[in-house]
Amino acid sequence: MVGWMGLGSNGREAGRGAAGPADRRHPERPVPAEGGARDPVPGPGKAPGPMPGGGAGAGPVPAPRPERIRVLVVEDAEPVRRSLVEMLEMEPDFHVVGEAADGEAAAAMAADLRPHVILMDINLPRLDGLAAAERILRQLDTRIVMVSVENGPEYFRRAMQAGACDFLVKPFSPDALAEAVRRAVPPAGEPALVTPQGGRGRLITVFSAKGGVGKSTLAVNLAVALAKRPDRRTVLVDLDLELGSAAMLLGIRPRATLADLCRREGALDPQAVAPALHPVSGFRLSLLPAPLFPHEAAEIEGEGRRDPARNYTAEVLEALRSTHDFVVVDTAANYRDSNLTAFDMSDLLVVVTTSDIPAVANTAKCLDLLIQKLEYPEEKVRVVLNLHEPSGLTPDEVAHGLNFPVAHVLPRDPVAVQAANAGVPFCARRTRSPLGDAVEGLAEKLAPSVLGAPVRPAGRRLSLLGLF
Repeated sequence: MVGWMGLGSNGREAGRGAAGPADRRHPERPVPAEGGARDPVPGPGKAPGPMPGGGAGAGPVPAPRPERIRVLVVEDAEPVRRSLVEMLEMEPDFHVVGEAADGEAAAAMAADLRPHVILMDINLPRLDGLAAAERILRQLDTRIVMVSVENGPEYFRRAMQAGACDFLVKPFSPDALAEAVRRAVPPAGEPALVTPQGGRGRLITVFSAKGGVGKSTLAVNLAVALAKRPDRRTVLVDLDLELGSAAMLLGIRPRATLADLCRREGALDPQAVAPALHPVSGFRLSLLPAPLFPHEAAEIEGEGRRDPARNYTAEVLEALRSTHDFVVVDTAANYRDSNLTAFDMSDLLVVVTTSDIPAVANTAKCLDLLIQKLEYPEEKVRVVLNLHEPSGLTPDEVAHGLNFPVAHVLPRDPVAVQAANAGVPFCARRTRSPLGDAVEGLAEKLAPSVLGAPVRPAGRRLSLLGLF
């Protein structure tokens, strides 16, 4: 059995000084006959292929997967390098074309050997893995899977900024390694990123005029409900740039966020955005988290932007809708540029309110702004009455106060607080609840209507500065 066998952080450092051959080229191995015997891979049954919400990263899209994936292994610790090579050679569709022990050698060998995938440690002598990746990707159409013993989000961010398409943390299993290599190179005839049915995904933005109405809880569970549709891919974007909570509600610890994407050079196309997507276990759903710290919001829509002339929010949303069937956007209760961009690009705008008089009054002002001043068509807007209970205003009374129909009613249910504390959306639970059923019903209403909803061009938004 091949495995790390203790070559984690301690074993890895101990092996750095070990003598052994390096910078080697490997001869081509014969392709095994179909159905022939092969070495078993330890662990449970494998499920190679793209994982939900991910599978492609920064850099050019390579050609369709060849009969054998050519891999260059770059690792300065000889015992670890040998373990990596042995794990890769267990796979009949992989061919290790060479080994390198430092970044300079890796760049030279990559230019000579033209591998499909480079498996590269982040910490290398002479030229570190990040610098080597940047140099290689300037010259070659290849994919780089970065490897590190460090699991902090800063390492992932640096790897993504250097152009890596995936990031593995040691120790990992042969299955995890094989999956990462296969994700980097799509099978023949399969695009690197799946195009949504109909050619363009639909964007649903969830907004509220004030906080405390359950907007984020609704956005998260609506995304889960939409992700249950067969053969449909959904992504949730947390655009509450200063106080986003979607990751917490999903039980995810972000390794990269929207702010990290805005620090990249080059266009934010689907390949560049994909490494920042976090898959949600059990669903065809991914999350693009909000920044970890409030001050990072300025890098997306404020003075801290890398390029003040770019609309990063528009680039990211357009990239996501080209690879997902549904894009659900959670927003903050404000009218800043990122929110207005999402409004412009949305097929449907879900406005959440509650049945207390202050919330209804604020929502009425919001609807007036959206429909009368910003001139969004009424059919694009859906009002959802959340946290409803018999002691509050009735849906008809709320609609009268808004001078706008209430499209859907969600009851107050203690399951919402329980789910938030557990980090598991109530729509993801097997046990049904009144609130879960109501959100599923909302998804049923929105999914058909969104397919034919009119899309307003992003360039027509009026400046709010001229409205007041």
